[in-house]
Amino acid sequence: MEELKIRSKVARRRSGSVSLVAFCGLLGVPAAALADTASDIKALKAELKRLEAKVADQAKTNVQVKNALNSAKTLPGLVAPPPVFVSFKNGLFVETEDKAFNFKLGGRIQADGGFASSADTMSRSNVGFRRAQIWVEGKAYKNWFYRFQYDFTNTGVAGIRDAFMAYRQKLLPEAITKEPVTFQVGNFFEPFSMETTSSTSNITFLERAMPTVLAPSRHTGAAVGIGDKLWSVKTGIFSTSPQDTATAPPTGGAQYWDVAVRGTYAPIQEEDKLLHVGSSFRYHKPNDSTAATDAAFLRPGAGTEREEADVLGGSGTWSRVSSAQDMTCAASGSLATTATGLGLLSAPFVMKNGCLKYAYSYGFEAAAAYGPFSLQGEYIATRYERDPLNALLLGNNGGSSLQASGYYVQGSYFLTGESKAEVYNGYDKNWSSPGTFGAIKIKNPVNKGGWGAWEIAARFSELNLNNGGLVDGNFVYAATVAGSAAQKALANTATLGGRQENLTIGLNWYPVNGFRLQANWTRVMTMVAASDRPYLNGEHPSLFLARANVFW
Repeated sequence: MEELKIRSKVARRRSGSVSLVAFCGLLGVPAAALADTASDIKALKAELKRLEAKVADQAKTNVQVKNALNSAKTLPGLVAPPPVFVSFKNGLFVETEDKAFNFKLGGRIQADGGFASSADTMSRSNVGFRRAQIWVEGKAYKNWFYRFQYDFTNTGVAGIRDAFMAYRQKLLPEAITKEPVTFQVGNFFEPFSMETTSSTSNITFLERAMPTVLAPSRHTGAAVGIGDKLWSVKTGIFSTSPQDTATAPPTGGAQYWDVAVRGTYAPIQEEDKLLHVGSSFRYHKPNDSTAATDAAFLRPGAGTEREEADVLGGSGTWSRVSSAQDMTCAASGSLATTATGLGLLSAPFVMKNGCLKYAYSYGFEAAAAYGPFSLQGEYIATRYERDPLNALLLGNNGGSSLQASGYYVQGSYFLTGESKAEVYNGYDKNWSSPGTFGAIKIKNPVNKGGWGAWEIAARFSELNLNNGGLVDGNFVYAATVAGSAAQKALANTATLGGRQENLTIGLNWYPVNGFRLQANWTRVMTMVAASDRPYLNGEHPSLFLARANVFW
């Protein structure tokens, strides 16, 4: 095309010059003027040669490019760069045409604020960022997957959330499943509980229900998952977590480890109907860990994950086992005793055996949806099996077999007609956390002239961290405040972390995809205080919380 334009331009100049000379001769134009015209013609010829050379060079270049492209298709080891698809809808997403590689940049910001009627163990009012996260995830060579997520509300290693790689390959007969088997390694949620493994961008309320303090969070380990649209099974072995109180065991000690498994089954999955059931189990071997390194498990309620108080208070705002009743009987925070005298010739310290032999957790879950209405509930319990003699020798004889448990039941209704059944994710849609809900599909978003999606919800939850001893709670409270050594020893036969029942009412507005505004009101219906917080006994505090949530 460029060549044709140049030739046309030159032809017009040559034709115009010749015509001009002939015309001047007819009119008797002087020779000097004709000489000037001849000079112009000479200049035009020189310009023509230059342009013709340029056209020839361009044609040669075009041939070379064409040959290179043809060679890229035929020569071994040399391939042309594949075309890619790029989207900025709800985050940056890039994918190759053959879908072998993709990359997504996402994030989440949750800005919270609220106030409470009581401030004995929490803030009267406060605002802050609950989460400020960014993550990258993607796929390579069709079968390899990765994800890294960081929360800037923490610092250093403690800010790491998801950080894993996975390999997926079809290994089972299609009669069992049409989906690939997943092998996952890194830091991610242990397979336990529907509420715990659900994204906070998609759970109904600002915070997860109280019983989830008994469920494991993200830990470093390896897992394998299988499943299909209707069912899933995921199991793995795990150890420490960046969210632990400390990421290493005591010097000279061994780190704890978990084995966890979760199974789900959803026999009814339609656009506006859903029935889901599931169960989970975890076995925990503490080894030499104590609440000083693993508070989330060894002081139930006192981990790094907040409860329903959210930004107004940290974990254990109302109910948690006190440090004096660490489940490993290591009230001092360590099982090591410093060596003295001749003992220094062999070792700097002596490791004592904790009283906790092992523990196990189990849970049952169910969810259902019919049109805009949905129900969800879970029961979670953890049993701590201890050596009673060691407990007595270590000064914590609060029982040889202790149990912490809780449950919640919640329901929601979309005033604008959306349905949670439509966004249920089986193993075929979410292999990392199957059996959970995704982002709501808004029928009439604000950017298209609608009102967005409006949801009302209610939840009743209970957490019981009390284990009775030889005396009742009132005796324990009195002995804790002003008891003699004998009375405190008697009170110590009970492990009282508190018992609490909450009612929460929620309102959610989803204006457009990726944005949600939330408001929760919570009232403590029943409060049986922990042993070291007798002033909370019988209180009924209320709190109001609001959140602006954006995710992409």
